[in-house]
Amino acid sequence: MKLSELQTGASGIVEKVGGTGSFHKRLIEMGFVPGKKVEVIMNAPLKDPVEYEILGYKVSLRREEAALIEVSSEEEYNRKNDRPIRVALVGNPNCGKTSIFNLASGSHEHVGNYSGVTVDAKEGRFEWKGRKILFVDLPGTYSLSAFSPEEKFVRDNLVGNVPDVVINVVDASNLERNLYLTTQVKDMNLRTVMALNMYDELKARGDSIDTRKLGRLLGMPVCPTVGRTGEGIPELLDTVLDVYDNASESDPVSIDKIIEGDDSDSARIELRYNFIHDVLSKTYVRHIEPVGDKSWTEKIDSVVTNKWAAFPIFIVILYLIFKATFSLGNYPMNWIDFLVGKFGELVATFMKDGWLKDLVVDGVVAGVGSVLVFLPNILILYFFLSIMEDTGYMARAAFIMDRLMHRIGLHGKSFIPMVMGFGCNVPAIMATRAIESRKSRLITIAIIPFMSCAGRLPIFVLLAGAFFPRSSAMALLGIYFLGVLFAILSAAILSRFIKEDNLPFVMELPPYRVPTGKAVWRHTWEKGKQYLEKMATTILIGSVVIWCLGYFPRSDKGEAYQQEHSYIGQFGKAVSPAMEPLGFSWKMDISLLSGVVAKELVVSTLGVMYASDGTATEDNTQLQSALAGSISLPAAVAFMIFILLYFPCIATFVAIKNETGKWRWAIAICVYTMLLAWLIAFVGFHITALFV
Repeated sequence: MKLSELQTGASGIVEKVGGTGSFHKRLIEMGFVPGKKVEVIMNAPLKDPVEYEILGYKVSLRREEAALIEVSSEEEYNRKNDRPIRVALVGNPNCGKTSIFNLASGSHEHVGNYSGVTVDAKEGRFEWKGRKILFVDLPGTYSLSAFSPEEKFVRDNLVGNVPDVVINVVDASNLERNLYLTTQVKDMNLRTVMALNMYDELKARGDSIDTRKLGRLLGMPVCPTVGRTGEGIPELLDTVLDVYDNASESDPVSIDKIIEGDDSDSARIELRYNFIHDVLSKTYVRHIEPVGDKSWTEKIDSVVTNKWAAFPIFIVILYLIFKATFSLGNYPMNWIDFLVGKFGELVATFMKDGWLKDLVVDGVVAGVGSVLVFLPNILILYFFLSIMEDTGYMARAAFIMDRLMHRIGLHGKSFIPMVMGFGCNVPAIMATRAIESRKSRLITIAIIPFMSCAGRLPIFVLLAGAFFPRSSAMALLGIYFLGVLFAILSAAILSRFIKEDNLPFVMELPPYRVPTGKAVWRHTWEKGKQYLEKMATTILIGSVVIWCLGYFPRSDKGEAYQQEHSYIGQFGKAVSPAMEPLGFSWKMDISLLSGVVAKELVVSTLGVMYASDGTATEDNTQLQSALAGSISLPAAVAFMIFILLYFPCIATFVAIKNETGKWRWAIAICVYTMLLAWLIAFVGFHITALFV
């Protein structure tokens, strides 16, 4: 409703003030701001102007001026303001968009310094100065041309679910490329605020920019921000509220409208860049670097992407990560194992003998505790992966691997989801949406299960520590590289059967950045928290189920007889003939079956099955001691290989189906991994047996 439509004696709440320029500013200065109550006092004899009361004083406006002010009843205003303001964050990859999302909303989305991290829209709800705000972090995209799945997703969200305000996050260190997306967003007639992010880098280079003039030329307010530290975020949120409350009714200047009938895509693109160049020439002053000076990024790249040094450096980095995972993680791992053992003894002291005591001690404590001891190793691995991502090195890894990837029918971008698979296969499979080529995307999805996820890490740490105590890091590195090898071989095979649709290799190499301790710790802790949550749910339930199946039906003929003739023992004996050629015992077979639910359950199941068979030593945990005394080295090698290659967990299976859209892909991948795991484990068993 317009203010001019209110009858004498009626009142309303100001919703929005229209108009432009000095007149719009004058109305706001007089107190006509959203949320203020205004009352109609009386009309002039000729019905114009009209006297109003606002902020405790009287003011007269002509009806044509009052028609520019939108009002609503108090009830309607309160109802509307109970709905959060929907703010969409749009920007290029690596512009710091997710950092701003995290700082403003308090959400903990991971920030990686390479494209394709955000593969779906994340939402964060919070309040700012009494107003509810819903932040939507859309995937990073270079344009809205719907060339890639990310671009189409962003465009569909802006058109089909129009946000109240758009925050266009722009990398201040790369303005010309980033502003291309800005011109497209403005052409969509959306209320937009620019977050000129990484502003500290612009100033550090000695550059300068007139943000007010830039805002006037682009038709949007510009707020300098530093997503790494949070500088400028409060001002950005204030501006979002101001734009939402005081949006002008005038249409923005559309770049496309200036083309005068020329429908050529190349002409449109060229026109946009000409417009951007003109805007920057009037607002941006670049510091001229002395001739011959190289940036830190160029100096580092000259080493880490060198044709002779690149691959050795990458391998050494991975080795050091695995070495640290063992060396640094060994101490807290033993401490936790000691505490778990003492806790089990304490519980046993206070509980009466019977099935409940056995359940708690041998099922819950032994099962969950055997997985808990590897939490330090998980945290260390994620800590180093986070540093690799946040610094920008991960993008270089994709760069140096592109030629190899291309030869097996993949894209250089495929390497990023593959490395992400070392953390968890599920988000890695989702990250394949950043790969434009359908062929490369499908093949990458198919081979990601060969990347040893964090769920497998406790198993490999357990077995490598028990059977390769002097070369645990090399054993771990070897099993990881074996997974990569079979991923490459599988990709080479699959590329012969999937229709070719190769696209050019286009991927940004962002500048190196020093990751903040807060961001690295937050990412590491988030993964650790997920690990703990899984222990409190999946692992706990699985441990209890495994214990129950091993406890019933009861027998008085001894522990060994009890296990073999329990429900789980009978089931293990049934599948044992198929796994016997690999040297596996029926207890190992059971752990593999439980690993279908979650790979961590393999350790939990082994912990339950071998709960009383070992004694902790200075070098080994109780479970490692039990396994070393019960399993042969060839069987242990075959077991590690089988764990690496066989059926991914159920969550990964579902992710494959969701991303490919077809059950047959998920089923085919699972059948293939099972057959390959059995065959390679069989070979590994017999080769190892030759040297023992």
